[in-house]
Amino acid sequence: MRASFFWRLYLGCVALILFSTVLLGLWFERTARADMSRDLDESLRGRLVLLEELAAAHWDAPLDPRFEARVRALGAESGVRLTIVRADGTVLADSERDPAAMENHAQRPEIEAARIAGEGSAQRDSDTVGRPYLYWARAAMRAGERVGFVRAAFPLDGIEARVSQLRRSTLWTALLAAAIALAFALYFARRVSRPLAATAELAERIARGDYTGVRPVEGADEIRRLSEAIRSMHEQLEERLSTITADRNKVLAILSGMVEGVIAVDREERIVHINSVAARLLDIAPERATGRRIWEVTRVTAVSSILEHVRKSGREQTDECKIAATDAARAEVEIELRASPLRDAGGADAGAVVVLHDVTSLRRLESVRRDFVANVSHELKTPLTAIRGLVETMLDDPEMPVETGRRFLERIREQSLRLSTLVGDLLTLARIEANEERVERRALDLGALLRDCSSRFGELAARHGLALDTQLGALSRSVEGDEESLRQIVDNLLDNACKYTPAGGRVWLRVEQDDSETRIEVRDTGIGIAPRDQERVFERFYRVDKARSRELGGTGLGLSIVKHLVQTLGGRVSLESHVGRGSTFRVHLPHASRLGAPSARG
Repeated sequence: MRASFFWRLYLGCVALILFSTVLLGLWFERTARADMSRDLDESLRGRLVLLEELAAAHWDAPLDPRFEARVRALGAESGVRLTIVRADGTVLADSERDPAAMENHAQRPEIEAARIAGEGSAQRDSDTVGRPYLYWARAAMRAGERVGFVRAAFPLDGIEARVSQLRRSTLWTALLAAAIALAFALYFARRVSRPLAATAELAERIARGDYTGVRPVEGADEIRRLSEAIRSMHEQLEERLSTITADRNKVLAILSGMVEGVIAVDREERIVHINSVAARLLDIAPERATGRRIWEVTRVTAVSSILEHVRKSGREQTDECKIAATDAARAEVEIELRASPLRDAGGADAGAVVVLHDVTSLRRLESVRRDFVANVSHELKTPLTAIRGLVETMLDDPEMPVETGRRFLERIREQSLRLSTLVGDLLTLARIEANEERVERRALDLGALLRDCSSRFGELAARHGLALDTQLGALSRSVEGDEESLRQIVDNLLDNACKYTPAGGRVWLRVEQDDSETRIEVRDTGIGIAPRDQERVFERFYRVDKARSRELGGTGLGLSIVKHLVQTLGGRVSLESHVGRGSTFRVHLPHASRLGAPSARG
């Protein structure tokens, strides 16, 4: 950079000096040539006056050798070719050639011009001598009549020789002056370029963040002022940059920590910022999105449309859209869009920013809440309506037979028990979801617990005409959890298996263990669950066969309780089922992290 500036400055001075020298030489040559031509014209015209007086007595006289000799002597003395021509074009005398051998000069250009205007000139090669000449001719008058012409000529090659000599002198003088000027230009260029180069180096060091040894550069006053201004600017920039960097880091930290996606675009809809949440929601790479237009990086038209609308209207806008989910857990994502215009310091349009909020879970919870309220209302309404109808019937018929009244009271008790069970299950589920269900984790004797459950449900299976097969095997590892929670899980699964397996069927209770987990399996040969219902059987109040469930007294909350209790114990529940062939529920529980005294019951 330093050499470039020096050579540009120096070569610029060189070019200016050489151009000025050449221009001055050309002007001087042109001026000298014009002056010489003007002096030559005046000299030749003066010779014509003398020559006319000399030839005054010889226009009508025969050729006189003495007159010719005098003309030659005058021409040799003056260095000018002199010619005397009669009016008919006959040459009387010539200072360089024999008149008798010369042709008629009546058609010479300078003679014709003198015949018309009294005086004329021409530049041409002489037909007689063969050299370029400047001719001047003058008409000689006597008693008002033209008697002939006098002509003076000077060879132009002599003028060119003098001009060439003058040009050489001018060139050497110009070269000497140019050399002296170039030396001064070199000194001036170095004197200017060195401080400027030092100042540029100072600015580059500041730009790189190297602030050591920053001091004014020695040089002319203007350069010193420039370096001092740069140093002052550096101090202010360093302070402002520190403030801007701190503010920027705060903003980036806030944007990165937001659970919402944020996209900011400029007035040309080019992305200037996009956080990781927005990039994940729109399935784009942040490093490749910055600097590109929003509609080039995503096909979600709602995002680009709301940004464009906000920029044009200058008002905040809200919208919602659905996009395909990037994870396999969800088919689509519901996004709430909130966009606002961006303004620069002068209040002009600087772009727009949009906030993307994933409201999928919120919308799902709202849907679950609506379904829950509707289902609870329906489930509570059914037994209450039955109880109210039975009571009103008994009140309206005081003479009702005792057997009929007893039957009505038994129905009221059944509906009351159903209502009590429903309320109890709801309270249990509410406590589990609110994390109010205290789970006392300890190592459990799983074999004893499952044998107790199998013993209690063996009688129920026998009443339904079912066979309950318990296969516990050798349990080498214990599980860590709450005994009552685990008992409730197994009871619900066995109860469902017995309810939805027709008479003559079979129910299995099995336990398997490996190095990673313990699996409790409840399998039946019941009615089975269709694939479209398998994802929803763990929802509250969801029943595969609503009529059969109500007939059997089910509340629709058992599997939901199972799912939440298993998650509370750190496990998971899975389902395999085929319609008409039965279902298999598996509870996957982690092994106890430390073995304690197993708790046994029964």
